[in-house]
Amino acid sequence: MFQTTLEPRFSETDILGHINNTVFPVWFEVARQDIFKLVHPTLTHNDWPMVIARIDVDFIRQTQYGSTVSINTYIARIGHKSFTVSHEAWQDGSLVAKGEAVLVWFNYTQECSCPIPEDICLLLKKHLQTAHNN
Repeated sequence: MFQTTLEPRFSETDILGHINNTVFPVWFEVARQDIFKLVHPTLTHNDWPMVIARIDVDFIRQTQYGSTVSINTYIARIGHKSFTVSHEAWQDGSLVAKGEAVLVWFNYTQECSCPIPEDICLLLKKHLQTAHNN
């Protein structure tokens, strides 16, 4: 599992005083950088091997400005051409949001999905785990 700690910015709050729901997909994308570095260490865009097929976010509790948020990131599923990255956002010891992103291994030249290379599958399997009971 990877962990990313973020300090909510004042600009990420909404009129109700809590972190806006639109912020979490961005935070989860930041947390996926560890996965990106794992499977594509150069992070070069001209040979980027993935596309995002789906994201979802479940909001569990309100998230407040002024206290850090830790995002736990892990691989939840590995398929033939795609894998699922799960995220859990925690603030002050409470789960505040969770989400998933499905990433598809993709050939941009041929404009189609393709099998995840075996060496990448082995890297991903090292971070495979199931969701925590909260």
